[in-house]
Amino acid sequence: MLSSLRKLLLVVLGIPFVILGTRFLLDAGQSALLYRAAADWTAREAALVSVDHFSSADQALGNQTVVRYSYEFGGQNHEGQYSCIGDECPQPDLHLTLRAAQAEGRAVAALVNPQQPGQSVLYRNLHMPLFLLKAGVGLFCFLTGSVAVVFGVYLLRGPAGPREAA
Repeated sequence: MLSSLRKLLLVVLGIPFVILGTRFLLDAGQSALLYRAAADWTAREAALVSVDHFSSADQALGNQTVVRYSYEFGGQNHEGQYSCIGDECPQPDLHLTLRAAQAEGRAVAALVNPQQPGQSVLYRNLHMPLFLLKAGVGLFCFLTGSVAVVFGVYLLRGPAGPREAA
């Protein structure tokens, strides 16, 4: 009974690792795909609507810059939101630069997806250390959890006995 409980515990503890690893891998993959896709997007002038900067004493939360902007594409007005957390911003004092542009009424360039004009980014930036961290942690958690689940299921099923002759 105790032996079966340990085997079941291996399976149960492996499942959250698989889920967490999948989440990290999907996040890293989405960032990479967006970065690659934005290379072909069209640059448009965008008016800054708001620039907010949030900072936290907690190192894990870091600093966050949230920018809302509006732009015109194909005769229609659209709004976009750009958020960068900590080191993901292309420059550490981005919020100051954008606040100055907003105060002066200067437009900034936004990259707009021509197939989906509602999709846009202000900066085509992929912070490689953060991308590699997400991908590495995701891969580690996914593989560790998968091995734990597969091994736990194998142990629960038990070794295959000799087959009977027909």
